[in-house]
Amino acid sequence: VQSRVKMLEKLDLIDEVEGESSGMNLSFKVKQQSGKLLSSIKNVSKSYGNQRIVTNTKIEINKGDKIALIGANGKGKSTVLRMIAGTEPFEGVKENVYNVIESFYAQHQLESLVVENEILEELKSAAPHKLESELRSVLGCFLFHGDDVFKKIKVLSGGEKARVALAKTLVSEANFLLLDEPTNHLDMQSVEILIDALISYEGTFVVVSHDRYFLSEIANKIWWIENEQIKEYPGTYDEWEIWNKKRLIDEKPTEIQKNAKPSVDQNNTANPALKEAQKEKRNIENAIEKKEAELEAYKVKLADIESQLSQPEVLENLAKMEDLGREHKSISATIQSLEVESDELLEKLMVMEEQIELLKN
Repeated sequence: VQSRVKMLEKLDLIDEVEGESSGMNLSFKVKQQSGKLLSSIKNVSKSYGNQRIVTNTKIEINKGDKIALIGANGKGKSTVLRMIAGTEPFEGVKENVYNVIESFYAQHQLESLVVENEILEELKSAAPHKLESELRSVLGCFLFHGDDVFKKIKVLSGGEKARVALAKTLVSEANFLLLDEPTNHLDMQSVEILIDALISYEGTFVVVSHDRYFLSEIANKIWWIENEQIKEYPGTYDEWEIWNKKRLIDEKPTEIQKNAKPSVDQNNTANPALKEAQKEKRNIENAIEKKEAELEAYKVKLADIESQLSQPEVLENLAKMEDLGREHKSISATIQSLEVESDELLEKLMVMEEQIELLKN
C-alpha cells in the first residue's frame, strides 16, 4: 500500500477536461438478436513455425458474454480474435451457429478504408440507413467535430483513421463484436463514452486491450492464454486480478519463499531472503521509473508528429506526410510495447510485495 501511495504522490493532479463531446452519449443497436451460442470451436490448435499458440483447447462464446482477452504481447491474443472471425486458418472443429452478425475492428483494417472518401461518406457506407445527424453524433464521440467530417481519409493520421474504422464497426448494428485494442488513439473522454456504449450494448463481444481501467468497466469474463490453453475466469477484471495474484503465490512459490529461514530478529533484519526480496523490489521500482520516463519522452514525440501532420503545408507535401506517417507508426508501436513492459513490471512489483509480507510473517 505504501508503494502505491508513493507512486500516486508522484502523479500530477489535473482538472477534468470539458470538451466539445462533453455530455455526448454513444449507443449502438443490434440488427437482430443472436442465438444462445455465438461461437464454438473444439480441439483448437494453432502455431507459427515452432511457436505454439494454443494446443487442443476450446473456444465457446455464448450470448451476453462480454469477454476481455488479456496477456502480454506475443501470446497470440490477436491471432485468437482472427481465428474466431474466421480470417486465420487453424486446426479444429467449428460448430455452425445462426443469426450471428459479426463486426471486427483491428489496426490492419485501416487498409480497407476508401482513401478518396470523406469521413462522413465512409461512415455512410457502413450504415446507409442512418441519418446524417446520427452519424455526425457518432463521429463527434470520436473527436471529429464540425467540418472535420468532410476531411478525406487520405489526409488523416494513423490515429484518426483508427478512430474512423472503430466508428464504422460500432454503427454496423452487428450482434457480435471483435475489438482489438479499441482504446488506442482515443482520449479519456472518448474512452468513457465507449465504455458506456459497451456496457449498454445488447450484443456479445470479445475485446483485446491493455487498458486495465477500460477492461475493469466492461468485461464479465476474462480469457487468457496459459500453457497453450485458453483459460477462463467467470468474473470481472478486478476480481480476476485478486484471484490471479493469490493463485500465483499459492501455486508457484519462488525460490525466495522456499529458502526463507526464520529470523531471530523480530523485524527480520537478519533474514537474507528478506533482504534479497527488498533489493529486488527496489530494482523493480527503479525500472518502473525509467520506463515511465521513457514512455513520456516518446509520447511527447508522438504529439509533435501529430501536430505536424495537421499543418496545411505538410498535408500538401506527400513525401513529408509519408515520412511522418512511418515515424508515427514506429513510435506508436514503441509506446505500446513500453506500456506492456510497464504493466508487467507493475505486476512483478505487486507479487514481490506479497512475497516480502510472507517473509516478514
